[in-house]
Amino acid sequence: MRLPLLALAALAPFGALFAADLPALIPLPAKAEAIEGRFKLTADTAIVAPGELANEAGYLAQRLRTAAGIPAPVNATGAGIVLALDKSIPAEGYALEVTPAGVSIRGGSPAGVFYGVQTFLQALPAAVYGSDLAPKADWSAQAMKVQDAPLTPWRGLMLDSARHFQPKPFILKFIDAMAAQKLNKLHWHLVDSEGWRLEIKKYPKLTEVTKDAPAYYPEEIPTNPTFRAKYRYGYNHGGGHYTQDDIREIVAYAKARHVDIIPEIEFPGHAKIALTAYPEFSTTRKVPEVRTNISPDLIGVHPEALRFIRDLLDETMDLFPGDHIHFGGDEAPKGQWKQSKEVQAKIDELGLRSSSHPEDALQAWLFNEMAAYVAKRGKRAVGWEEIMHGDNLGRLAKGSVIMPWLSVKNGAVSANSGYGVVHTAVSPFYLDSYQVRDDREPSALYGGPFTAESIHRFNLFPGELTPEGRKNILGAQCQLWTELMPRTDDVEYQAFPRACALAELTWTAPDRRKDTGEFMARLAKHGDRLTALGLNHRRVAPPPGAGWSPVLLAAGRPMEIPVPAAVAAKLAKNPTLTATFNYKEGGAGLDIASVELLADGKVVATDKHAGFAGTHPRDNVYRLALPKGQKPEKLVLRATVKGSGGGDSTGEVALDASK
Repeated sequence: MRLPLLALAALAPFGALFAADLPALIPLPAKAEAIEGRFKLTADTAIVAPGELANEAGYLAQRLRTAAGIPAPVNATGAGIVLALDKSIPAEGYALEVTPAGVSIRGGSPAGVFYGVQTFLQALPAAVYGSDLAPKADWSAQAMKVQDAPLTPWRGLMLDSARHFQPKPFILKFIDAMAAQKLNKLHWHLVDSEGWRLEIKKYPKLTEVTKDAPAYYPEEIPTNPTFRAKYRYGYNHGGGHYTQDDIREIVAYAKARHVDIIPEIEFPGHAKIALTAYPEFSTTRKVPEVRTNISPDLIGVHPEALRFIRDLLDETMDLFPGDHIHFGGDEAPKGQWKQSKEVQAKIDELGLRSSSHPEDALQAWLFNEMAAYVAKRGKRAVGWEEIMHGDNLGRLAKGSVIMPWLSVKNGAVSANSGYGVVHTAVSPFYLDSYQVRDDREPSALYGGPFTAESIHRFNLFPGELTPEGRKNILGAQCQLWTELMPRTDDVEYQAFPRACALAELTWTAPDRRKDTGEFMARLAKHGDRLTALGLNHRRVAPPPGAGWSPVLLAAGRPMEIPVPAAVAAKLAKNPTLTATFNYKEGGAGLDIASVELLADGKVVATDKHAGFAGTHPRDNVYRLALPKGQKPEKLVLRATVKGSGGGDSTGEVALDASK
């Protein structure tokens, strides 16, 4: 009998924190247990599914046909890989059982079945995610039982296609990559001051303004080793747009993979392109001239401008059938509104003069007007954090969703006030940032690094939340602002594997994913799947053979590290073993009280001095001499340690016997 994955994670040493006979599943399921045997795919393997699961069966069949080269017929009855609906399971949840005789995947909805399919695919060779036949792979899966359901309903990525356009084949590939991680929300930033990427038939000039501009400028290339890349804000960026037929195809493709697309039609700010095409809808009625990140030119609030916004929303809602539409609302400086007699008259007309920030209150009014407009079509309005600033929180339409990117605290305040909240904080969720400390990394707009580990450790439910407020936390989302991602390879590299950490953060319960070191060990193996998906991703190195993690610190036991055979062999020439404690990430660091060397279970050497491994290490090197004449079969290093100021740090222990 094998222990469940969680129990094994608690008992295993760092670097071997998941069961060897379970695949490296990402995101980590709620319950997973390996059982005896393997299920082998053969030419006779069929997929059995009812008609309502034809989409999920077809997706699985296509993967198996393309990579394994088996026919994988889809039948209504029989045996093989059986897909079924089970209303006793949560809507996005599933139960997966793999035995030598067959596979059963039951879900609370077609989405749940689809996620069960993804877990089953992770049990197969990584080549199953590829587009080429891999006949020599071992097309079998470890037998196992999995019960699973997501933590949050919003598990998202935001893709900025406005600053730099990505062609349709890439968008489809990106959706496939999201689906493989069980991510389900694609927030699509389609318009901004540098480009308008969505065809609006009533306003064709929106996509014509940039048609003769370059797709990107040389100084924006992030991998140029001779200089740090710099973005050209306010300059027109060409490179295309999506026709309405393109959008319909992309939306259908995403729906088949249970990915909802949330379009963003930004107003009143970030509107330079829109107002260049149609200056009559601007506050000043003039073509914008200022080239800057935060454009001072705002859409007006006169009747024609309001009709313009409604027209944009009408065509957008016709194309995107999902429940949400994003209004932007961020970085809208109110200088033009303050100086406009027309706007000031509107503020007086609406009775907003008593607000401490009348122009901000006017933006809240505009948001609410359009929120009510889209609500008639069953849509829920989403906005960036600025829509709740000042005294606006009490003004916003209930049912709105707020994305706090500047302040996690404002997220808690918004949730406690009854609004839906999706965590989008710059740190750690802005992927236009460095992802590791390494001078060889591509240039990034933000600093950082904002690591996969920091995403994985983020607290979705801060202590300030009330019980009702906790229910309003919908999930989290990583942002891919593409100012310094001019090419699709650049987008992929910044997105993956950090998007995998976001997937586990939003899918797996906190007490189940408390060991980030264990996650990184799985992520190192998961890289083969990302490669098979055709992604230009950053590779994560396998974890070292020894180290500490939050799970070990929480256990309150001494750290025991087997001395590798290669290091032990060197002790014959140099009997002094050196152990260096290197802090990596997390809390304040690690306090070390003493380190002992055990030979065949007996203490033979001790180095007892207070050391510290953290951002500023102190006395973190320990030396232990093996007595002359000793030739033990097994050497173990034992360290008495505790977390310094907390128990959430992670680090490595380097063992060496060189002079």
